[in-house]
Amino acid sequence: MAISIKGVNTGVIRKSNNFIALALKIKEPRNKESLFFMSAMELRDLLIALESRLHQKHKLDAAARLQYEQARDKVIKKMAENIPEILVDELKNADINRRVNTLELTDDQGENLTFVLTLHDGSKCELVVNELQIEMLARAIIHAINNAEMRELALRITSLS
Repeated sequence: MAISIKGVNTGVIRKSNNFIALALKIKEPRNKESLFFMSAMELRDLLIALESRLHQKHKLDAAARLQYEQARDKVIKKMAENIPEILVDELKNADINRRVNTLELTDDQGENLTFVLTLHDGSKCELVVNELQIEMLARAIIHAINNAEMRELALRITSLS
């Protein structure tokens, strides 16, 4: 079953000054919540796909870009109203089976990006990101990394920081 995004929250798990994982909590349309833990490599792959789509949007002509930005701003406002809470206990006692071992972009046609996440326990989840949600998702990831004072990691995995 595909996971669609209604809201997102992120947090960094670290040991001393070492990055362990990024917690990505997704609130779905029926208020179900899913929590994933991503290593730097999976984060990099996710951000590359997000950046690529954002780059395409920046190439739009002025009228199309304005229309896109207005629609995006409405979606971002809605997402900001639906940020799921990440509990400290969820980070301290992270479920290893929710760790993303691989992330694969399987469909980038149309207005959605579809990723297949293979989790540590071997199960697979399909994550659907609408192009209007990309900027908010990317910002949430970079914000968490910067808040954890891991700017060097942010610079290594993205050009968005």
